[in-house]
Amino acid sequence: MNKKFPFAVFILGKIGSKFCATTREDGRIGLPGGKVDLGETPENAALRESEEEGWLFPKDTLLNLIHKQNIDNKLVFWYKSNKSPKKLNEYKEKYRKILPILITKNQLKNSGFGNENLPIYD
Repeated sequence: MNKKFPFAVFILGKIGSKFCATTREDGRIGLPGGKVDLGETPENAALRESEEEGWLFPKDTLLNLIHKQNIDNKLVFWYKSNKSPKKLNEYKEKYRKILPILITKNQLKNSGFGNENLPIYD
């Protein structure tokens, strides 16, 4: 894979003052997103993965790349959306007990996975 092309992508979306995130049975918190499939743009992957994890962004959502970081020797991109998503009741990853949740800026910063390095903590 191209070293400038991301392995995984995540979206920073907000509803009001809260950030859209996901959680699992073990309590880990992360941003919606995941791996980029072969032939897929990073932006399309971020939107697809978010929907699979319970967050549907409007069709006219624009994503702005805000951060890049190598994690476990793999390039990861973070995008900020210009639109708020809708929380879904039914979605692909529900069976894996991945749940869409809203979190504070402090919870996001302390969630790890590179989220602590996002350029939103002034």
